[in-house]
Amino acid sequence: MASMLHFGNNSNTFAYNWQVWDYTGLGYTRYNARDVGKEHLGCVVENKVLCNSLLLRLQEELDDIENVIYPTRLVSLTFPLKTRQAGMKPTSREPLSVGHTTEEFHRSHLVKLDLSDGRSLYSKLVIGADGSKSNVRQIAGIKTTSWNYPQSAIICTVEHVVENDCAWQRFLPSGPIALLPIGNNFSNIVWTMSPEESLRHKSMSPEEFVNSVNHALDFGYGPHPHSTALDHYMEQFFSGIGSSAASTKECFEVPPKATRVVSERMAFPLSLMHSHDYVSKRLALVGDAAHTVHPLAGQGVNLGFGDAAALAKVIAEGVSVGSDVGDLTLLQRYEKERKAANVAMAAVLDGFQKMYSVDLGPLNVVRAAAFHGAQYISPLKKNIISYATGDTKWSLFQ
Repeated sequence: MASMLHFGNNSNTFAYNWQVWDYTGLGYTRYNARDVGKEHLGCVVENKVLCNSLLLRLQEELDDIENVIYPTRLVSLTFPLKTRQAGMKPTSREPLSVGHTTEEFHRSHLVKLDLSDGRSLYSKLVIGADGSKSNVRQIAGIKTTSWNYPQSAIICTVEHVVENDCAWQRFLPSGPIALLPIGNNFSNIVWTMSPEESLRHKSMSPEEFVNSVNHALDFGYGPHPHSTALDHYMEQFFSGIGSSAASTKECFEVPPKATRVVSERMAFPLSLMHSHDYVSKRLALVGDAAHTVHPLAGQGVNLGFGDAAALAKVIAEGVSVGSDVGDLTLLQRYEKERKAANVAMAAVLDGFQKMYSVDLGPLNVVRAAAFHGAQYISPLKKNIISYATGDTKWSLFQ
């Protein structure tokens, strides 16, 4: 994204490595950007930094942004009548759209948006990008399928003595805890636990909370993974399959200790939601307005970026051949591409959530085998990285 120019110079926001392990100590896997020939695996950016970067980018592209409407809410949407023909002229009571003075864009063919401040807007296309409780989606009457997880997430920012450039994730009995680098000696915590535990952790003193975080990322709940004869055997056995990944020889590392909390601790319930439709005539949903997933792999915002990129591409292609950007046939191309990718990711994350929510001996062994496979089977490791970083191709031995 071009907006990366506004914060991309801070290389410390990038994660170059990723380590995942289980509280049982039976296995771990490490990923390295070099495994797939990349400079980094991902970038963790605070929402306020991203929003400011996007605003700066807009200001660079548009010299005068006069029609900024904030704060206000959408009250209602009125779509064109299906029976109205494209060539029909507006009545004398239907003035031309605000901002459009040519004959081809008549208000009678546009979506009318009534705002809470009393004003109305008219548009060829409405894009709902207003989050999981999307007002646009609800007003448009688009149905969803959803369920709540018996979990909440605590999020906050902590400081370390040393710099962190690795994304760490440990699966605990109550859910995963992640330590994500955001620059210099700071990291974000995303800790999944029961709603009762989230309330308790939110009300802890800062010192108690830091101790609890360090306990959860170290010896708490179980031992560190350690190499065994099985690891050596698997490394040798799979070394001839595909080109070797650099991280297959990397040992388990202990995450950097948190020294203090530097932000408010927030808790929110976790759920999965998916819209039955992403589009209708002159309407498209993107990001959390169309779907929400479990945060255990940090893929929610990436799916939203994928939606935005795909919709922008479809609109650009439509404009290039003179199509109506609100045409349902055009918008369905976006839906077809993104719904398949988003449903697949939601299913994978939901499966992981269920698999790691059960503490059962046989299942623990299966999870350990999965960690070993991801650590030592290089083609599998590379495909996991490519899938997690946005490449949805999933050919095991490509």
